[in-house]
Amino acid sequence: MTMFPNVNPNANEEEEEIKWTVEGLQESLENDSSWFRKVTVGSDCYAGFAVWTLESSSGKTRRKANSNERRESWNPASLDLRAWNQVSKRLREERQKVLDGKQNVWRLNTISVAPEYQRQGVGSMLLQWGCDKADSCGWNSFVMASPDGVRLYSRFGFEVMGQVQTEHGTFTSMFRESKPFVKSILPLSSARMVLLVLRTSLWKALFSAVASIVFILVEDPERIDQA
Repeated sequence: MTMFPNVNPNANEEEEEIKWTVEGLQESLENDSSWFRKVTVGSDCYAGFAVWTLESSSGKTRRKANSNERRESWNPASLDLRAWNQVSKRLREERQKVLDGKQNVWRLNTISVAPEYQRQGVGSMLLQWGCDKADSCGWNSFVMASPDGVRLYSRFGFEVMGQVQTEHGTFTSMFRESKPFVKSILPLSSARMVLLVLRTSLWKALFSAVASIVFILVEDPERIDQA
């Protein structure tokens, strides 16, 4: 991955990477417009989750008033900070170009599915909820997609707007116009959809899950830039 080039981290490196990732998710929800959606199997088995943010204008989110009191940033030793900063800067520039002049855009920040639940409809369930939310509110949607996500997003009406070529792979900016809302009904089988607007810590809830989750997309460049 772009962030962590070492594919075989030791135990300490892996723990740091997990902690850093979870704290990044916590910070991404420190605004009034973030929504967290999870899919669970049973009561405590996480199959996947997604984070959506409503951007008021030109790619800007509305932060909470106390967001200036954030913890001091830190980065794990295994993070390739230079490479990640370079990629993040280009992704942010592409996002701002696509969203220039647009109001109230529903942006998919993160979507992740545990390996054992991939190709079982979990990602589709998470996306369907997000698209339904956007359509019911009249919001257009945006995602900066990694190669693994482009086909899935296309099935839900996202259209390719541009691409960012990097030595770490191709990232695709995708935009979806709001459609007339028709409530969808998806078979949940053994999975249980739970909506949470998180105002408290994600640490205990996500620490065990993130260790086994393969990220389709994680785009949080502002956090890196402030390190």
